[in-house]
Amino acid sequence: MNMPSLQVHQTNASIGINYYQPNMKIQQPQADMHIEQPAATLDIQYRKSELNIDQSEAFADVDQKSAARRTREWAEQAKQMLSAGVARRAREGDQMMQIENGANAVAQISKQKSNTPLKEIGIGYLPKTPFRVKIDYDPGEVDVNFTPHKPRIDVTANKPIIQHENWRAEIYLQQKESFDLEFVNLQMDKYV
Repeated sequence: MNMPSLQVHQTNASIGINYYQPNMKIQQPQADMHIEQPAATLDIQYRKSELNIDQSEAFADVDQKSAARRTREWAEQAKQMLSAGVARRAREGDQMMQIENGANAVAQISKQKSNTPLKEIGIGYLPKTPFRVKIDYDPGEVDVNFTPHKPRIDVTANKPIIQHENWRAEIYLQQKESFDLEFVNLQMDKYV
């Protein structure tokens, strides 16, 4: 026997969601930087070096003398020759005074004047010694003062530039709910 029954068909509602995720743009501008390096201060003070070479004695050895030195030497030589000449004449005068004693003063004086000494020949070096050239050297002085200066650095940081939109979600009804009732086997028995 088929009993009548009630069948229920139910469909749940469903929703759909569409997400909108926009892109985010971020830019980071470079920092503004200004660097300045002042030049260092350099101060140099110096006293010149001096080199003095005195070769006057070496030149005098080869008879290259200044006029002043030659004049001084001739004056000194003239004084010596004058003293020697006065002494010789006084000696000869004393010899001549002794003629009355039988001395042959005129012959002796003539003999002394006629016998001139021979010049000697020898080997010599010019300059006579290496110390005839006088060298005087003053190296001088150098004073160096160096003052460095620190660099001047100015930095200005720039904030990042961010462009974005809010995220969105769209909710919609994807399927409607439904509810159906159906009677099954709703037939009556004929024998009743």
